[in-house]
Amino acid sequence: MGPVPTRVLAGLVAAALVLAASLVEALTYRGAPPQAFVVPVVLLVVGAALAPLLPAVGLVAAVLAYPVQLALDPDTPGVGGTTLIVMMAFVGLAARRLRPRWSAPGAGLTALSGSGALVATGEQVFEFLFFAVTMGGAWLVGWLLRREARRSAELRDLAAALAAERERSGRLAVVEERARISRELHDAVAHTVSVMTLQVGVLRRRLQDTPEGDALRAVEELGRRSVDELRRVVGALRDDPDARDPAPSLSRLEGLVEELGRVGLTVTVRQEGTPATLAPAMDTSAYRIVAEALTNVLRHAGTTEAEVVLAHGRDALVITVLDRGRGPAGATDPEGGHGLLHMRERAALFGGTLDAGPRDGGGYRVEAALPLAPAPVVVA
Repeated sequence: MGPVPTRVLAGLVAAALVLAASLVEALTYRGAPPQAFVVPVVLLVVGAALAPLLPAVGLVAAVLAYPVQLALDPDTPGVGGTTLIVMMAFVGLAARRLRPRWSAPGAGLTALSGSGALVATGEQVFEFLFFAVTMGGAWLVGWLLRREARRSAELRDLAAALAAERERSGRLAVVEERARISRELHDAVAHTVSVMTLQVGVLRRRLQDTPEGDALRAVEELGRRSVDELRRVVGALRDDPDARDPAPSLSRLEGLVEELGRVGLTVTVRQEGTPATLAPAMDTSAYRIVAEALTNVLRHAGTTEAEVVLAHGRDALVITVLDRGRGPAGATDPEGGHGLLHMRERAALFGGTLDAGPRDGGGYRVEAALPLAPAPVVVA
C-alpha cells in the first residue's frame, strides 16, 4: 500500500516465500510428474510478484490455480495447501485494493473454480461450502480493512477541515473585534476633533480681520472637513444594533453588575488607588475587557460569584477579574467564542498585556494592564 518501490520489493519477497513454500510442499509428493506442480507454482509466484502493484493479477491467479493444477494431473493434490493459503491472500488483497463490484465477483469465481475443479475430479460436494467459507472470509477481511482505511482517510480530512475552520474562525474573530475597536476609536477621535474645531472657532471670532484670524479660519475649515469625514467613516462602521448606544465606560460598570446580577452572577467591584481620567478609547476598552471576562465567568466557571479589582496606578490601570469556579473561564469557548482573544486585542491596542490562568486554591484569574502613557502604534 506504500510507494511503488516498496510495493515492488514486497512483491519480490512474497514471490520468494510462495516459491519456497510451494517447492517444500511439492517435494512431499514424489510420485507426481513435474508439470503437476511446476505450472501452478509459476502461476502463484507471478501472481504474488505482481499483486502488490496489480491486485487484479493476483485475483486471476487465484481463479486459475486449482483448475490448472488438476487439469495437468487429476490424481495428485499437487501444491494444494500452499495454493489455498495464497488464493485467500490474493482474494483479501483484491478486496482491500479494488472496489467491491470487482473484488466480490472475483472472490466468487475463485471459490467456484476451486471447488468445481475438485468436485469434477471426484471430491465431495462439501468442497463448495468449504471454498465459499474460506474465500468469503478472506474477502470479508479485505473489505473490512478497505472500509476502515476509507473511514480513517475521511476522519483525517474532517480533522484538517475542522482545524482550518477553527483557524478561519479565529481570524474572523480578530477582524470583527478590530472593526469594533476601530468604530469606537473613530467615535472618540471625532468627538475630540469636534471640540478642537469649536475652540478654534471661538478664538477665530476674537481675532477677526487679522492675519491670525485668517489662519485660524483655515484651521477651522480643515477641522470641520475632518469631522465630516470621520462621521462618514463612523456611519459605515456602525453595523451592529448597539452602535448607537452611548460609548461603554467604566463609569457605567454599575449597570453591567446589575444586569449580571439579574441572571445569577453576583459581582463585587473594588477600586484601588485614585481613579484617573482615561482617554475615551481606553475607557471603552477597559469596560469591554471587564464585560468579556465576567461573561466568560458566567458561561464557563460554574460559579455565582466574581470579583473585579480596578487598580489605578500612576503609570497603568490594572484590571483583575477573579472567580472561584471550576475554570478555566473562557480559555476556550466550546461554542466557538474567542473571549481571551478579544481581550488581548483590546489590551494590545494600548501597548498593554493580558494574563489569564488558574488561581491557587481553585478558580480563574484574568488580569489586564493598560499603560496610561501613550502607546506606540502597533501594525498588525
